[in-house]
This record gives sequence, C-alpha cells and structure tokens, in this order.
Amino acid sequence: MRNLIGAAGLACTMAMGGTAASAQSVGGQTAYDTAEERVIVSPVFSPGLTFRNASGGEVTFYGQFNPAYQWFDDGGETTSGLVDNGNWNSRLGFLITQPIDSGTLRFRFETGLGLRSSAAVSQLERPDRVNWQRTSLRWVEVAWDSPFGTISLAQGSTASDGTANIDNSFTFHAGAADSSDGFSSFRFRDSNGDLTDITIGAVNDTFGGNRRFRIRYDTPSYAGFVFSTSFGREVLNSADNRRFYDIAVRWNGELGDVSIQTAASYGWDQDPDAPNERRVAATASLFHNPTGLNLALGASSRIDGPNQVYIRAGWRTDLFDVGTTSLSSDYFRGRDFVTDGARTRNYGLYAVQSFDALSLDVYAGWRRFSYRDRTPTSYQDANGFLLGARWFF
Repeated sequence: MRNLIGAAGLACTMAMGGTAASAQSVGGQTAYDTAEERVIVSPVFSPGLTFRNASGGEVTFYGQFNPAYQWFDDGGETTSGLVDNGNWNSRLGFLITQPIDSGTLRFRFETGLGLRSSAAVSQLERPDRVNWQRTSLRWVEVAWDSPFGTISLAQGSTASDGTANIDNSFTFHAGAADSSDGFSSFRFRDSNGDLTDITIGAVNDTFGGNRRFRIRYDTPSYAGFVFSTSFGREVLNSADNRRFYDIAVRWNGELGDVSIQTAASYGWDQDPDAPNERRVAATASLFHNPTGLNLALGASSRIDGPNQVYIRAGWRTDLFDVGTTSLSSDYFRGRDFVTDGARTRNYGLYAVQSFDALSLDVYAGWRRFSYRDRTPTSYQDANGFLLGARWFF
C-alpha cells in the first residue's frame, strides 16, 4: 500500500493548490496542506508545467476542472443539473518559489473560474453558467520561509483554516464535512409541502477559518508541533467589515504504522456592526499506512452558539491498477443552529476512483439531511447526490 501522506505528498499539495492548514518541513521549506483541499497523488506523478531557473527558482502552473451532476430531493420535488463542484471548485493558479540564502520567497496566485457552483443552486435559483467575480479570487499571496518560520501576507488562509475538518479519506470532493459547498442554498420543505427559509448551509457549519486578506505567522516545526497566528480582513466583499483574529496549533506524527494529524484553533471575529463572535475547533485524522484504513474526528463550536461533532471512516486501497480507490462514510450532528434546541443530523456514503495516467478522479457521493427545531414546523428529510469527474494538471 502506498503511503500517500508523506513529505512528497505534501510538497505536491502545495504545488497543486491545497490551502494552508498544517505545516511540515519539506526540503528546508514549509509546505502547507489542508484537509478539504489536499491533492493526494500517485508518487510517480509530478506537475508537468514546472519551469526552473539556474538559481533554483521554480514557476509551477496548476489547475483543475471539476464538473458534477447535482441531484437534490427535498421530499416534495427534485432539482438537478450540471454544476461546478463547490466542495473543490474548478480553478487556475501558479506558484513561484525562489531560494534566497537560507530562506525561500514565494508568490502564489489562484482563482476560481466562476462557474455555476453547486453551493449557489437551489429550488428557487439557478445562477448563470459563468459569473466570475472578485470573490472568485482564492490566493494572491507573498510568503517568506526561513529557519525562523513562515510569514505570509495578502489573500490566503487564516491560521484557523482547515482546523475543523482534517480528512485523509480523499473523498471530500464527493462530500465535504459540513455539506455547505455541495448543497448550501437548498431549502428544507415542511410537512405541508411548502419550502421553508431554513437552508442546508444555515444548519451546517464547522466554524473553521477561511481565506482572507491577512498577515500570518507559522513557527518552525518543534517535535511535530506548528503554532500559527493571523490577523485579517475581508477585502473581496465590501459589505463585510469584520476583523478576524486567529490562533492555531497543529501536530503531525507517526505512531507505529499510523500517520496522525491533529489541529486546534481559536478565532475571534470582531464586527463593528454586530456582536463579536468567538469560535473554537479541533480535529484529528488517523491513517493506517499498510491497509489504507482511516478515521477523521472533529468538533467545533461558536462560543455561546451552535456546535457540531463529526466522524468519517474511510478506506484507501489499490483495487485496480489504474489508481487508488477511496471509500468513506460519515456522520454529522449539529445543535442550536438557527434557534436554540434545534438539531441537525446528516450522514452519507462516498466513493472516488483515481486514474493516475489521466490525472483524473471520478467520484460519487450521497448524503441524507435532517433538521428539527422547537417550532411547530416539521421539516421533511432531504437527499443530495453528486456525481462528477475532476481533471487536474
């Protein structure tokens, strides 16, 4: 069984476009990796669009196209059609690295393509096929890696990004932890058959960080521990005046044949137009290298507000010569979303088949959603399904 979580995988992750979540020393640099967006690839694969100069600098161009067929049954009617998979959207980017003395200077640019997102489709709305806006920008970042840690500036991941949902099952594009990017805008239907104002996204959240315009510092790794802090603003949405303060700690290590990744974070969102919010998150992932069995656990909360717990069990194995097969099942339980005493429950099944020679993943995911609160309204359970193919370079 191939070990797909080693240093080579982390280095490819950074080149291919994962967001910053955990940090590990790779070749004297700090490589960042995130649960939801990691690129776990065959060890024989290397980015084809990499250009090097005589002083050791590199420019790598990367991207992916991730169309999916989305189907949603709210108990009264079904909505379906072709979308861009919001769990891991289509994108283009490039990464420039230049060693300078004992450090490395990096610049990264990445943008989504602005295709119709699965997160924006609902029973009442179907956005344009292409609608690129500045909010499609994902990374515009300058960073300096040195023996004293990493400082990064501009649009990119805050310190708490990815700390709520580390997942080594490699099935997150078939179904991410909180379902928001897959089915966020769909509404629950009540027992009378009428659509309510309660959406999937309103009652599913893992309270992790996000990408902001920020300054961030990550320490070097000490016995597997990396500490991070950041301060940022939301500059891509002019209506958002919040300031974001984040701290996080991550630990990566090995226990026998088991690779372990953990993360925990605290975030304070200062809002001049509304009450401030504080959030905490913690997650852990275990991967048994000989068998490919894996387990992810997570819990997070908005302090004095809603909270959630999450579990996913998976198996990665080489059933076929074409590439790795990834299977998983998960369960999400939320409390106090929208109103006190409310209950959210989701569970699902996911499968991804990789075709290494084609740089292609074919996947399918099904999830069942339920929501209950203390109002007289009774909500029907709903089912969501994604079938897609992700091609990357």
